[in-house]
Amino acid sequence: MLLIFCIALGVPVIPGWGQSTHPSEQDRTISIASFNLRVFGTSKASHPEVMEILSDIISRYDLVAVQEIRDESGKAIQDLLDLVDSKDSNYKMIIGVRLGRTSSKEQYAFFYDSSKLQLEGTPYEFDDDNDGSTVNKVDDTGLNDLFEREPYLAHFRTIRGDFDFVIGDIHTKPSSATKEISYLPMVIADASKHYGETDVLVVGDFNANGSYFNENTYLGDFPAGKFIWLIGNSVGTNVARSDRTYDRMVGTESMAEDYEGQSGTLRFDQVFDLKAMGLKPLDVSDHYLVWVEFYTDKDTD
Repeated sequence: MLLIFCIALGVPVIPGWGQSTHPSEQDRTISIASFNLRVFGTSKASHPEVMEILSDIISRYDLVAVQEIRDESGKAIQDLLDLVDSKDSNYKMIIGVRLGRTSSKEQYAFFYDSSKLQLEGTPYEFDDDNDGSTVNKVDDTGLNDLFEREPYLAHFRTIRGDFDFVIGDIHTKPSSATKEISYLPMVIADASKHYGETDVLVVGDFNANGSYFNENTYLGDFPAGKFIWLIGNSVGTNVARSDRTYDRMVGTESMAEDYEGQSGTLRFDQVFDLKAMGLKPLDVSDHYLVWVEFYTDKDTD
């Protein structure tokens, strides 16, 4: 039935469709991805073709951090999880609280393959103003409310092997990207202490390029020897012709031993025949998904 449905929608059925794109050494590696879903809510969820594409993309990776969930009802993201599960029933999702200083709030979420990863402990939002609350308010005090949308953090462990790590999800406010990016080492230190884990990876839409951020200065915030920068400055992650590297992945140096050596983007507008489906790339997202692979059996911490 799924095959018939996809053909009817014009979604291409390609080798490995709905499966992971990392067949080599599959049992020894996991794939971690990040994807800005672009104003994801009930309007986008009402388009079957778009939802089918999004669910196919997510089901290719073992863990996917998503940003820009706007639906207050929670129905749209649950519908997306249901579609992912129609391809592989092992997928689960955890989702954070609604964040933002204005009425336009967003949530972060992690989709993960529970046959390969298990959640350790309780996820949390970074308490950036040190007031004991993760709800971002205009009148936050403490450390002066550093983030428009505080990073969402969770601890995972691979089912096979010995790799465990903390992952943080972030969508910076574009006009404050330089400041918010500079605060991420603080978030990483907090997460490491919170979970007692040295392997910490922060992913998401950093807005780390163009007029928002001078990408040549990132070593000042993430010095070599302490951090590894996994999505380099030459990788275009936005759909527009400007080819900016907005989406990033940065990890602690201790993760270097686990890094498999591969990372990149999924250019969905080259994978799917969007024109045949009557779609434009922006109907799916204005960002490409970024991904990285890690070994599951090389962790020594």
